[in-house]
Amino acid sequence: MKKLRFKNRGGILYFGFGDKLKSSKLKDTRINRNIILGRFKNGLLDEELNTRDVSIPSVKDALTEVMREKALTVKHVTNRTYGNIIKIHITPYFKNKLISEIKPIDIKKFQDHLIAKGLKKSIVNHSRSLLSDAFEYGIINENITINPIKMVSPPKWKGILLKEKQKPFTLDEIDMLLKHANGDLRNFLGISFFTGMRSGELLALKWEDIDFETDTISINKTVSAGTIGTPKTMSSNRDIEMITQVVQFFKAQQLETGLKNSFIFLNSKNTHHVSNTKFAYRLRVLLEKLGIEKRSLHNTRHTFASIMLNNMIEPIWVSHTLGHENLKITLDTYTHFIPRKEKMKIGFLEKRYKNGTHSL
Repeated sequence: MKKLRFKNRGGILYFGFGDKLKSSKLKDTRINRNIILGRFKNGLLDEELNTRDVSIPSVKDALTEVMREKALTVKHVTNRTYGNIIKIHITPYFKNKLISEIKPIDIKKFQDHLIAKGLKKSIVNHSRSLLSDAFEYGIINENITINPIKMVSPPKWKGILLKEKQKPFTLDEIDMLLKHANGDLRNFLGISFFTGMRSGELLALKWEDIDFETDTISINKTVSAGTIGTPKTMSSNRDIEMITQVVQFFKAQQLETGLKNSFIFLNSKNTHHVSNTKFAYRLRVLLEKLGIEKRSLHNTRHTFASIMLNNMIEPIWVSHTLGHENLKITLDTYTHFIPRKEKMKIGFLEKRYKNGTHSL
């Protein structure tokens, strides 16, 4: 590290290297010299003195290296999601800061910043993970010695109210939508509301995935980034029950596309849709027309979960139908929809002991 030089000019403290000195606009005192020296040692004057260590990457550059490695191991759609998070949330916040300049307090403030914007848990967690990978890259390359992410606990999501949280549709609203929707939109919404399938999974369905004899739907692929790929997780590969309310919508759609192509929902070119954009737009127009509160197409999935759990359908069945990796995910997300009884009745125990025939 270069040695910082001080000079008194008319009682004002100047600092810098060689003959290139800058005014601190402070009086030349021992305290002010120590303040300037401390800022210099902590790298807070690097930009002002143009002494940044070019061998140390910025947060943006480190993330670029991380993404280059991830491109070899993760799916294209996942990589695109990570890229968007970096572009929209991480880079604008940290700008051109070097990874060596990021302290744990900076991570805490960034995390609080994301939560204050009402962003989803997944975005915050992905942001932490990506930054952690960037700092690990810096450690491996001996640019830094600690990973500040590991010194800041992830947020406790219980009790955090997200701004974008949407209400599920009510059964009355579902009836109204299905009454006024036309053609494949009606069938798309009906299947979505009563299966909880993700839009990409529904758009990738083929007629061979539907078994009307056993009332079963086989979900084994999804539309993502315009292409057909494997589902989101291993648990997303699943066979689900086709409840009675769903059958009519598949039958109606079969009259539309059953003989045209193997895919159930087709675009104007008689092939599969590359995204749910057109269905989402048509739903938005319909909601506005009917005066129903605006919700996203993905809300049909939350609606399925909420109406099933609210009507005491087994959570394990709901969890499997949704394709969640485990029951905990379902309960953590939708527990507030499960009715609570004021007093639990354990019927089989009451029956056994009510007459005093057995004692404890």
